[in-house]
Amino acid sequence: MSTFTYPALVTNPRGDSPPVEVKFLVDTGAMFTCLPTPQLEALGLAPQWRVPIMLADGRQEEWAATEILLTINGRTLHTTCLFGPAGSLALLGAVS
Repeated sequence: MSTFTYPALVTNPRGDSPPVEVKFLVDTGAMFTCLPTPQLEALGLAPQWRVPIMLADGRQEEWAATEILLTINGRTLHTTCLFGPAGSLALLGAVS
């Protein structure tokens, strides 16, 4: 698997705050997009549901998730975003 970074705009779908440009790590083995919890909270987002995930080391956990608007190359889409640990990398998953 390979990794690289790519910029995108992240917006709260409710339009409560201005978009934020994020430099995402693109991981071809990741399914969901993930942002650090403080970054999502700064956009006024709160957890809406939980998603079972498997980490790279094989551990299974359940993480909080919400919906974001993601703009890449001028195309905007609604996508699931996981609440990652504070200090974690922004990760662009395959679903997005």
